[in-house]
Amino acid sequence: MGRSSESYATAQEMTAKYRIGADTVRRKANSGEWPCDRIGRLYRFSPAQQDEIAQIVAGTQRGGYDKDRIAAALRKLRD
Repeated sequence: MGRSSESYATAQEMTAKYRIGADTVRRKANSGEWPCDRIGRLYRFSPAQQDEIAQIVAGTQRGGYDKDRIAAALRKLRD
């Protein structure tokens, strides 16, 4: 089974964790700089996504979409 919804963080929880505004969290998630899951207008951050965001904030990982990974996934779908 999948993880429970309790382990997913909301945008408000991310604002408190990183001490930034809610608009900034939404902008980073909407632009793809931070990975997230969208449910309608709501943003949710899985534990794996939260770990990735922590690495982005710490500067150990580059944010945004990995274009090579996306291209490889699209090629795999076509084959």
